[in-house]
Amino acid sequence: MSEWRRRRAMIHPRASGGFTLLEVMVALVLATVGLLGTVAVQQTIFNATANAGDAAIATRLVMRAMEEYDAKVVTAGPPVVDQVAAATTPGWLLSGYQNPLGASNATATPDFRFKREVQVTNLGPAQPYNISVQITYALDTGAPKVVRLDSQRWKTW
Repeated sequence: MSEWRRRRAMIHPRASGGFTLLEVMVALVLATVGLLGTVAVQQTIFNATANAGDAAIATRLVMRAMEEYDAKVVTAGPPVVDQVAAATTPGWLLSGYQNPLGASNATATPDFRFKREVQVTNLGPAQPYNISVQITYALDTGAPKVVRLDSQRWKTW
């Protein structure tokens, strides 16, 4: 019987340094799962970077809008000059859509994707104006995000 085993071993050698087909297939499946995980992480990082960029643009646009209201003259006079009174709104007023550079458009387009809304409230004599500006972005994703800045503008009389 040992002679038969010796002859068989010569015809079909068992001790080889290679891999079986099953081992290669398992290795390929594991490598594929690892690569898919890497692609998913890259996609998440790409989305987070784009969102952070849009948030920075929206913040810059809302700061620019608030600076426009800070530049309006409010003095006791004589004569009394109150440029903020003309900008008073009954509620949130859509003042258009903006592109990342701050140019305005009446309708939303892929370039003009930042919605700007303003609310200016006169609280009465000897009371300040409440000024609120908000920029809404990511309108196409179904989960809009808002950057809002509130300020008070005191009258000098």
